[in-house]
Amino acid sequence: MEDWTDPLLNNGEWWQVVLLALIGACIGSFMNVALYRIPRGMSVSNPPRSFCPTCKAAIPWYLNLPIISWIMLRGKSACCHQPISPHYLLIETACFLLFSGIAVYFDYESLLARLFICLWGAGLLCMLLMDWEHMIVNAQISSICAVCGLLASVLAPTLAGAGTLSPWEGLLWGCAGVACGYILFRTIALVGRILFGRRNLHFPEPTRWELRQIGDNLDIELAVGKHSLRWGMVFADQRGALILEDATVEQIPGVSCRVRFTDTQMIIGDSSYDLEKYDTLCGTCRAVSSQGSSMGGGDAWIAMAIGSLCGWQGVFFSLIVGSYIGLIIALIMRVRRGEPMPFGPALILAAFLWLFAGPQLVSMFLNFLG
Repeated sequence: MEDWTDPLLNNGEWWQVVLLALIGACIGSFMNVALYRIPRGMSVSNPPRSFCPTCKAAIPWYLNLPIISWIMLRGKSACCHQPISPHYLLIETACFLLFSGIAVYFDYESLLARLFICLWGAGLLCMLLMDWEHMIVNAQISSICAVCGLLASVLAPTLAGAGTLSPWEGLLWGCAGVACGYILFRTIALVGRILFGRRNLHFPEPTRWELRQIGDNLDIELAVGKHSLRWGMVFADQRGALILEDATVEQIPGVSCRVRFTDTQMIIGDSSYDLEKYDTLCGTCRAVSSQGSSMGGGDAWIAMAIGSLCGWQGVFFSLIVGSYIGLIIALIMRVRRGEPMPFGPALILAAFLWLFAGPQLVSMFLNFLG
């Protein structure tokens, strides 16, 4: 049996794998910064240096080496000696392995092409982790990811469309994938909103409701009796709506009327109140009506990034296979009906599956059916 490492060793390209792996570890370190700062509304470049998540002291460069520093410090900060979560190490290691795997698997492509494929993969990995933990999809990360995907499609045109030979054809396939991914998932979100986005709850007597921040103050949940609604699902786009009927608000005495919420405000009659000024809001109500979406608007940005490198075939593959992956995750996590769960991670896992083995799996499936 032929050793898969022979081409790399014989062609002297092992240094390219090492180079991309080291770049991957550095990108993983930057990814940790993005995952910490973006959900909190912070700039990834200001402050310019990384800081301790506990005491906020700046971390010198020699204590901020990817993977190595966490191991040398034994998972504790050098400034205040508090534990540093192992997820920092895991993310840097995952990015290191992702870049290594892409460098080896696509060894027939140029170094520059593999670099853009790696950056595309890093962007997807970042969106996967952010969506899973915070149910947030950052459009800027998606756009950067799509640009890297399109550049990779020009340099490695066979990835975007089977049989594509020229760089221009690769670019056209990539652009078609971007358009297909965005339009397809926007259409699905619109249909889902019409068919499944509306929710109405009625109670025979006044029932307590509470609006509270969850997930390290990165999302809001409305709990009414045994029911709950997540802000990220109701207000996935500007058309979201949430109304409490015959409601009282303990923080605003004398209110007993309709209370309407927007993404950032509570509206009572002609008065509006900024939600960020309240740690919690509560009261009673007789009914709740909401107009949300069965699929978050951020999934279209993820699909756009996937299509830039995988083409429209990869978008459809990710949608179908990602649905099954999402179902398996929901069963393992025991997600209850009506409870929000991000679809982006399942979509991205399916995209990685397509990148490394998608066409072969489709061919095997078609041969099985035939």
